[in-house]
Amino acid sequence: MEFSRPESLDEALRLLADGGEDCTVIAGGTAIMLMMRNGLLHPEHLISIDRLPELDFVDTVDGDVRLGGSPGSGRWSDPQPCTRPCRPLGRRSDSSPTTVSDSRRLSAATCVRPTTPPTRRRSWSPWGAVFDSSPRGGAVAALGEFLVDYYTTAKEPDELVVEVAVPRPSPTAHTTYIKYVSRSSEDRPCVGVAAYVDLDEGGRCTDLRVAIAGATSTPFVLSEVTDACKGATFDSAARREVARGYEDEIRPIGDVRGSAQYRKHVTGELVFRALEAASSAQPNGAMRL
Repeated sequence: MEFSRPESLDEALRLLADGGEDCTVIAGGTAIMLMMRNGLLHPEHLISIDRLPELDFVDTVDGDVRLGGSPGSGRWSDPQPCTRPCRPLGRRSDSSPTTVSDSRRLSAATCVRPTTPPTRRRSWSPWGAVFDSSPRGGAVAALGEFLVDYYTTAKEPDELVVEVAVPRPSPTAHTTYIKYVSRSSEDRPCVGVAAYVDLDEGGRCTDLRVAIAGATSTPFVLSEVTDACKGATFDSAARREVARGYEDEIRPIGDVRGSAQYRKHVTGELVFRALEAASSAQPNGAMRL
């Protein structure tokens, strides 16, 4: 196996253009290292992008948080690290290089509370849009379009993810994330639920989003169910109806973390809990069960 650690984005793109499908890019390594260790992946050319200076940033542009496309792959004290998004987002001290406002607490809390330190150092926040770069130019895709299937994205072989944008939520919205781990020996969720609820002063829903992780090949959303709530009073009965819709429509996988039927039941219960939490006056946050 050939190993390269390019020093610039241009060099990384040249390597991808030359190697094409023979190249495997490694940044944090949370999936690739596990697949290599278990003999599921045998890359011919491994390209590490953990030290590309162009991807070492966390900025705010038009109110959105823009995260450089490499999460790094070592200790926090390693020289010239690229962006590890959960590190600056999750910090709570004044020394943080990025200030996370109250409207972005979900990203920070999700990074800090339900994950282990190694995962926080390497992982992405699951929100927003993805920016790709290649010798042919740049492209942008919504995260729901970028994720295609298990270990499959819409990225072409000569493209590289250079940036993720996390959209700015409404200042009146409340958010929560619940991660349910059914096996104490590992940190991978059986089901994860992220909820975003924005209500007006009369308790009517102005915006509602719910995404399920861990149970299907890509994040599962039911826009027709959440959109139907807009403009209506979002009381406990309405929240239970949304939860029931998700439980009825999701087609989860079955594995050692839970059967498909078990995941369906858990999805309904967690969606209701997440909506109850996000509809209350309590601070935005995240929890692990």
